[in-house]
Amino acid sequence: MTMSTQAMTDVQWHLKGEWFDVCSCKLPCPCTFAQEPTYGDCLFTLVWQVHEGQYNDVKLNGLSVVALGEVEGNQWTEDVKASMKLMFYIDERADERQRYALEQIFTGKAGGWPREFSKLFWEIRGIEYAPIEVEIAEDLRYWRAEIPEKVIAVVEALTGPTADPNHRVQLYNPPGSETGPGQIATWGVVKNTYAIGFDYSQPFEGQSSKHIPFDWKVPS
Repeated sequence: MTMSTQAMTDVQWHLKGEWFDVCSCKLPCPCTFAQEPTYGDCLFTLVWQVHEGQYNDVKLNGLSVVALGEVEGNQWTEDVKASMKLMFYIDERADERQRYALEQIFTGKAGGWPREFSKLFWEIRGIEYAPIEVEIAEDLRYWRAEIPEKVIAVVEALTGPTADPNHRVQLYNPPGSETGPGQIATWGVVKNTYAIGFDYSQPFEGQSSKHIPFDWKVPS
């Protein structure tokens, strides 16, 4: 049995945690509403923070994954042509078995929701290992991630003159959720961002971000 076949048949895995993005779309990002990006294409940084996780007997608690990329057009239409180009950074604290597990999951080879999301991939430019720092406020006032000299993503929760400061601005059951169906998205405003890779020439400051939890399991 090949490893790819094993990944699709014998592996049981579970990941639970938090995800957020920063992107080049105006706020709120149309992609979250299953619409075309503001400028026709979307440049993005995606961050996953795993709180609880395992891949068979391999524990994945506390590890992080970051992806940089771009996508053209509405990625959620039924006749979509896969156009997403991206590269992954995997937490360098992961040992060899953990790295293999995270690569299998996030490239879609291990099934579950990531396999559905991976149908949007046209090109994976590479997978690298780096120190990843992620901080997400418990009350979602802010969220941030950093890979030294490579990636910065700093976000503050969206608010406004009529918003209750004790509640976040949220979207229930978003039709374009990168973490899967039936989620709650909390809107944020990008305050600082930097990334090496792709064409990040246009500023992201003041643009869209959203935080969404995830809870994936195979077999479900």
